[in-house]
Amino acid sequence: MTQHGAWLIDLDGVVWLSGHPIEGSVDALEQLRTNKVPLLFVTNNSAPTTEQLLHRLDRAGIKATEYEVLTAAQAAASLVPECGSAVCIADGGVREALEHRKVTLVDEGHADAVVVGWTTTFSYDTLAAASSAVRRGATFIGTNPDPTHPTPAGLMPGTGAIIAAVEVASGTPAIYAGKPGFAMAQLVHERVDQIAMVVGDQVATDGAFAKRLGVPFSLVLSGVDRHAPEGVLGVSCLQEAVSKWMEQQ
Repeated sequence: MTQHGAWLIDLDGVVWLSGHPIEGSVDALEQLRTNKVPLLFVTNNSAPTTEQLLHRLDRAGIKATEYEVLTAAQAAASLVPECGSAVCIADGGVREALEHRKVTLVDEGHADAVVVGWTTTFSYDTLAAASSAVRRGATFIGTNPDPTHPTPAGLMPGTGAIIAAVEVASGTPAIYAGKPGFAMAQLVHERVDQIAMVVGDQVATDGAFAKRLGVPFSLVLSGVDRHAPEGVLGVSCLQEAVSKWMEQQ
């Protein structure tokens, strides 16, 4: 097969739901690897660390390297000055990425940036700390705009809902780092030279990311978006996306 570039594949709603593999996804990834198609797992889930994601992939029967995993946490951290300071309203993945850039985490007060990502510990106090730091001049960075998060039990509030509260309280819109943001696009270009396909479960984020990159997009209907809008290729699952693409090669 002629090499056409890498596949950029979302995780939640495409490969798995809450860590449980979606039927056919593991086989589809193995088919791509068998045909020597480079893979990048590009997720807007900022909560897990890279090691945790690699462990979840391994547990699902998917072998991957650290180089093949890109997260909204990494994209957000890339926007904070190295050795700077940040108020961080987010879980481990964001904190890990900031620490890799030697960013000092502060609970409140002056900071170079406020970074808001997925967390289950959001409260009035953290909202007050984040919005106050933004009003003092900190750059307001959101990991991703996803309003919901797909689970086997249905859609749950996503990171975008948390960020929206800080936007309202601070009166300042966030700079979004994850898909479809420019920071994530830059990280992708640092990893791969050519891109064959973006696969995701949301037109607003994954589809817009493909448009930013200028590459084809395949919408799987196993996650957030259950219906494909006009002009968008909709498939039932990752396995169908891979099969259709293979037929065209």
